[in-house]
Amino acid sequence: MRFKGTLAVAGVLTVGGAGAALASHVTQVDPATVPTGFLAAHNKVEGIRVSSIARAVDDGRADVFIQHARLAPNEATGWHTHPGPVLVEVVRGSVTYEDAQHGECRRLTYDAGEGFFDRGFGHVHRAVAGPEGADFYPVYVLPPGSETHIVPQTAPEECTSAPDADDDGDDDADDDGDESDGDDD
Repeated sequence: MRFKGTLAVAGVLTVGGAGAALASHVTQVDPATVPTGFLAAHNKVEGIRVSSIARAVDDGRADVFIQHARLAPNEATGWHTHPGPVLVEVVRGSVTYEDAQHGECRRLTYDAGEGFFDRGFGHVHRAVAGPEGADFYPVYVLPPGSETHIVPQTAPEECTSAPDADDDGDDDADDDGDESDGDDD
């Protein structure tokens, strides 16, 4: 089963690669300025939902974006969602993924060599860099013709208050092994 999921992801990324060149809402980096080789390898990414990837594909096509994102120490992205799923590989520092699940604000921290899957399609979340900052590679798999890769949102109600005194905000990503709740898509 894991092999089939890996094949599905690889197929979507290969078929959808052409869509990335057609998107006009972002500027592509000149490939000649990027060193060759693997930008990330053997990162442990759990919770991948093939159903979310399949939802982004239309007639064998998807828009695929690969980004190098960098956050300064303790910097947070705004709360947002994506029009499709995103695989994120942390390559330097750490990133805490925050979202609401089961009536609570969940905070899962991923270190270099780890990553997470965000199912997109309205799932609101944000990322917060650790004390050393963070570099990470989001790989967006979006429906063809998506106007943007990120959609700003307001924080979920569960995440609008300060963390509890006993919540150090440093949950281990392996606690439940599934970065998404049961509400698939």
